[in-house]
Amino acid sequence: MLNLIDAYIYEVTRRIAKNKRNAIELELKSTIEDMLPDHYSELEVKEVLMKLGDPAKLAVNYQHGPKYLIGPELYNTYIQTMKLIIPWAILITLIVHLVSSVFSFPEQGIFLTTIIKAFTTTIVSVIGVVLHVLFWVTITFIIAERYSATNIQIPFITGSKEWTPEDLNKVIVSSKSNNIPLSDIIFSFLGIAFFSFIYFNASRLIGIYSSDDRIGLKFVMPIFNQDTLLSFKPIILCWIVLSFALTLYRWKIRQWTMPIAVTSALLQCFGTIVFIVMANQPDLIHSAAIPYMAAIMETTSTKIMVTLDRILFVCIVITILASAFDIYSGFKRAKSNKNETFFKK
Repeated sequence: MLNLIDAYIYEVTRRIAKNKRNAIELELKSTIEDMLPDHYSELEVKEVLMKLGDPAKLAVNYQHGPKYLIGPELYNTYIQTMKLIIPWAILITLIVHLVSSVFSFPEQGIFLTTIIKAFTTTIVSVIGVVLHVLFWVTITFIIAERYSATNIQIPFITGSKEWTPEDLNKVIVSSKSNNIPLSDIIFSFLGIAFFSFIYFNASRLIGIYSSDDRIGLKFVMPIFNQDTLLSFKPIILCWIVLSFALTLYRWKIRQWTMPIAVTSALLQCFGTIVFIVMANQPDLIHSAAIPYMAAIMETTSTKIMVTLDRILFVCIVITILASAFDIYSGFKRAKSNKNETFFKK
């Protein structure tokens, strides 16, 4: 029963400015306790919470300042809709431009000019998509409110149907320490997309460039053997799909749990092992690149090989340390959640 009260208070305060949450939490808890008898039952708790009403609507009463375009009845649904649509719109736009860049990347193109053009086009497109989403969603809600359509049913948006105390059974009360910020989710998606782009285009991106007064940097030859890299293609694709699925699940849950920490740790270990095996392949470096670099630097091929081996070793060490830190951080944040109450549907 106390869990229902905590869940209700959490659902109210999470919609309020952070600097006001503690005071409102104490006030609301005191109000609920005053409305309950000394020895109350679960049914009495639900009756009190039903009198207080939808936490989203109650939260509006604690927010000072009018909502000029969208009224209290639709404001929280409007904000949740924006939070749902905008990240997806940004992600889809980035993926479309990334795929487009992969297929349009020139075989012997001007590297710097192509990258700058692709980056600029992507940023402009993302800004345009966000502005379109803001405009059309806002217009839709303004029209809905003017025509008294306050009971909008939106898929994937909790709270779009009539609220009841039973909805608290689906609430997970989380603390700041184990929350997964939306920025982490976005960076995870971008990281997966960036890695995929680099991996499948290493022979056209990572290599030796020459300076040309007319066209700038021009790609001469790759450093890595693309055939060797692509020999790990099934494993890499498996890792990409699993990482993408885990990121989607983290987006849905939005907090660290032990299953997420364990799955993330397994993927980190899996990816690290694959990277180490790949880095130790004898034919990883493109055969023609070593004598070419030796000629440019006026040294021997042996010294170039030693330098490349040291660079790969440093990359392996950094990867291991970064993976170990991420695994430790994930378990630490998930462990802080062990005293939180999970409500089963």
